[in-house]
Amino acid sequence: MPRLLHYSDVENVYDDTVRVGRLAGAIRSRDGPDALVCGTGDNTAPGVLALIERGRQSLDLFHAIDADLETFGNHDFDFGPDATRSIVADAPQTWLSANVYEADGERFAADRVVSHTVEEVDGVRIGFFGVTDPATPSLNPKSGELEFTDPHEAAASAVEELRDAGVDRVVALSHLGSGDDDLARAVDVDVILGGHLHVERRERIDGTLLLRPGANGA
Repeated sequence: MPRLLHYSDVENVYDDTVRVGRLAGAIRSRDGPDALVCGTGDNTAPGVLALIERGRQSLDLFHAIDADLETFGNHDFDFGPDATRSIVADAPQTWLSANVYEADGERFAADRVVSHTVEEVDGVRIGFFGVTDPATPSLNPKSGELEFTDPHEAAASAVEELRDAGVDRVVALSHLGSGDDDLARAVDVDVILGGHLHVERRERIDGTLLLRPGANGA
């Protein structure tokens, strides 16, 4: 049975070397060939060290935990789209975004970011896609000219393609916060790994398991 190791909203954890070390150690100790390490946004900023490193301090964590999949949170654009592209280019994980686009209509960082992907783990084919809060431009003006489209429409398209590909399960990597409830009702997904809100969660809505790990590496 596959396992998903989920982290999100680590934000200021980089300013506490003991805590970030413990977080990395906790994830690494649980990793294995039957597991995927998944992030759901706000894992590059904010924080004091993030201001100095423009979010690139997160690369040490991503490499230390051998991250597999990630989507964007609003704070991942704190230093503008170019800084985010630079992090994506040097990060080890696959970045997923079904609803973030450049001003010209192309997918954000299309050479490194995909809307969805399929991973086979422990004999199970799992489809993943990523969605980000469409209110990001108002939450974070540094997101520049990027366009954040309707996450339900983007999710529906990704899920259709994944189901057509014959996956056994579909998992959303979401930075929608409370919007996860509506997402669970709107599309046919098995699991939503959520972020944005800083409280832990484990419950089901319309048969979909909704999970959130809390914030700041706690």
